[in-house]
Amino acid sequence: MTGIRPRIAIIVGSARPVRIGDQLGAEIARVVEASSDAGVRTLDLREIGLPMLDEPLMAALGQYAHAHARAWAAQVADADAVIFLTPQYNGGYPASLKNAIDYLGAEWRGLPGAIVSYGGRGGPLAADQLAGVLQFIGVDLTETQTQLVIERTDYTPEWRLGDAEAVVQRNTAPIEALAAELVAKVEAAGRRAA
Repeated sequence: MTGIRPRIAIIVGSARPVRIGDQLGAEIARVVEASSDAGVRTLDLREIGLPMLDEPLMAALGQYAHAHARAWAAQVADADAVIFLTPQYNGGYPASLKNAIDYLGAEWRGLPGAIVSYGGRGGPLAADQLAGVLQFIGVDLTETQTQLVIERTDYTPEWRLGDAEAVVQRNTAPIEALAAELVAKVEAAGRRAA
C-alpha cells in the first residue's frame, strides 16, 4: 500500500442543534491526519439529514429505493475505515447514529472501524452499546477505543466547546493509537485498490 493514503471517515453521530460533536470531529480529524498520513473526511449526520429509516426493504438486500439512502451508502462505501464519534445520551448513543447505521448493510461488513465516545464521564455506556451493534453488523472494530471526558469548564455559556483543540489534545495519544490500528486493519484487509 505504499504511497496510497487510506481514506478514513469520521461519522459525527450527534445531530442536535446545539452540540460539540462537530467541533470534536474537526480536531480528531487533524490528529488522525497528522499521525497516520490518512486522508480524513467528516460525515456529519446533522448535515447529511437522513430521515428516520424510510427504506421499504431491509438493508441486507442492498436495494436502496431513495436517493438519500444511495448517497449515504456511497459515502460509507468510499471509506476504507470509519471512526464513529458518539456522545453519551441517557446511557446510550443517539438515535441519529443508530438510524444511519440501520440504513446500510453490506457497506458495513468487514469495514475497519473505531469508536470515540464523549461525555461527562467519557461515554463508556454509549461506546459499549455501539460496539455491540457494530460487531453484530460485521464492522471490524479496533481494540483501542477512546473516551473523551468533557469537563463543565470546557463549555461556553452557549454549550459549545471554548477550546475543542485542548479537549482533544488531552487525548492525543489514544487517538493516535486508534488511528494506527485502523490503518493497520486497512492494510491487512487490502481494502485499497491501486
